Amino acid sequence: MSSSSASSFSAPTPIRLPMTEKLMKTNYLLWKVQVLPAVHAAQLEGYLHGTVQAPPTHNEEKDKDGKPILTPNPAYTTWVTRDQQLMSYLLSSMSKDVLVQVATTKTAAQVRSTLEEIYASETRARAVNTRIALATTKKGATSVAEYVSKMKALGDEMASAGKALDEEELVHYILTGIDDMEYNPVVSAVLARLEAITVDELLVQL
Repeated sequence: MSSSSASSFSAPTPIRLPMTEKLMKTNYLLWKVQVLPAVHAAQLEGYLHGTVQAPPTHNEEKDKDGKPILTPNPAYTTWVTRDQQLMSYLLSSMSKDVLVQVATTKTAAQVRSTLEEIYASETRARAVNTRIALATTKKGATSVAEYVSKMKALGDEMASAGKALDEEELVHYILTGIDDMEYNPVVSAVLARLEAITVDELLVQL
């Protein structure tokens, strides 16, 4: 789709927002949280998603004799400048391991689609494995504080995989993993409550 107006191909807007979290194999969603606002602020989201496509490389005009001639299209030059500006920003925010995986891409939209394909399956696998860990982790001989801290970390891992747990669900997992008889009265009391309890409140009770 080529632009119908010159305004769509105005001078590039620099992306000045710094990137504090480089893209690695385990933080794709956190990376996106940083990238998207910067891209929107620079008005380059159409290039990222491929909805702003390259215009023709040349315009067809006629010479004084009426014969068609091709002249370079300034709009194409501007499109390339903006697209490569965005692509450079994306690549500069990636670790070396990730850069290798997008080395053959040519446009910002190709970078985005390649990353989506790579991380979609990895993110699902992380969420499944973390949920299994939540369901099977037991307090055992660890202290209550250590156990709850570990479960909260697993909850954070679910959130980073895009499958955030609500407080009540995390409390359920924590209670399920408490296998010490001495905590049975507390567990029973919490389960009998009509109102929900937060993880921090549960820790105090335990």
